[in-house]
Amino acid sequence: MRLVSSVLGRPNVAGIRRRNSTPSYVLAGAVAAAAIVAFSGPVAAQSDQERQAQCELSALRDTRSPLAVQYIRSACNWLVVNGDSLLNASSKGYYVCLVRQLSGAQSNEAAAAIMSACRASNPL
Repeated sequence: MRLVSSVLGRPNVAGIRRRNSTPSYVLAGAVAAAAIVAFSGPVAAQSDQERQAQCELSALRDTRSPLAVQYIRSACNWLVVNGDSLLNASSKGYYVCLVRQLSGAQSNEAAAAIMSACRASNPL
């Protein structure tokens, strides 16, 4: 009985072989890694929301056209979600044009003309 001992060095009085337990530092590391993974999604989403808000704030200041506001918001969303993707590089210019040129549009007619010009100068 004395020859069989546990990991902690105490004799196994019952003669039953004990399993090796996982060291606590391994468990603590696993818990920390799981916490980082669990909280990384909301942090990324929050920064996307902040980027979207900054884009909209920079473009919507003097804009009175409801159509322009709608397209600026849509373009800002597209740029936040797809702007860094190489797959969408050919479309990026169009959305950048919308954000820059629709800013300050006073009427839906002006917004429509600007959107048409952005489309012509940046074909998708």
